[in-house]
Amino acid sequence: MQPSKERESSDDPMDDLDDLLDDDLAGGEGESGADSGGAAATDTGSETARGTGSTGGSGRIGVSGRWFSGKAFALALVAVAIGVFIGGLIPLIGGTIGTAGGVFLAAFLLGLALSTRRYVETGIAGAAAGAASAVTSVLGVGFLPIGIDYLSQWGLPLLAVGGGVGLVLALLGHYFGRDLRAGLSQDIEG
Repeated sequence: MQPSKERESSDDPMDDLDDLLDDDLAGGEGESGADSGGAAATDTGSETARGTGSTGGSGRIGVSGRWFSGKAFALALVAVAIGVFIGGLIPLIGGTIGTAGGVFLAAFLLGLALSTRRYVETGIAGAAAGAASAVTSVLGVGFLPIGIDYLSQWGLPLLAVGGGVGLVLALLGHYFGRDLRAGLSQDIEG
């Protein structure tokens, strides 16, 4: 570290790491709390200086956060729910395969449409859809008391497997959608 930076840093080395991550994640768009030189940066308890406060749109977690956005999560949840519904309606392959395809397709379309990376939101929505699909598929088969008995014995592993499959499918779909978006937006060199 440079000597001038050492004098400006606080006692906690994690604050310096947060500032570096803020600068890296912002892509040079704005100033971090240590670079602004304002009163908010010198206030030790200020949440806005570290980028986690509710004021401004540069927080990491919140309605429009960089790491987790409530708006993007709501959009991902709606898109995945619509994908699961439409996938379940497909004749002959509906049910589990159609639901899995719906999660993948919805995450793919989100990755293609959104300009920012939203893996966390899409992954959580996919995991929730996978877990819910696993539970409803067990309850929809056979006699209801038998399904409830099965869930009482195997419910947690079933939720884990369904949620894990939904998470993987959503992350893969989002990745491939972002990859296609990047390929479509690049210039072809000849």
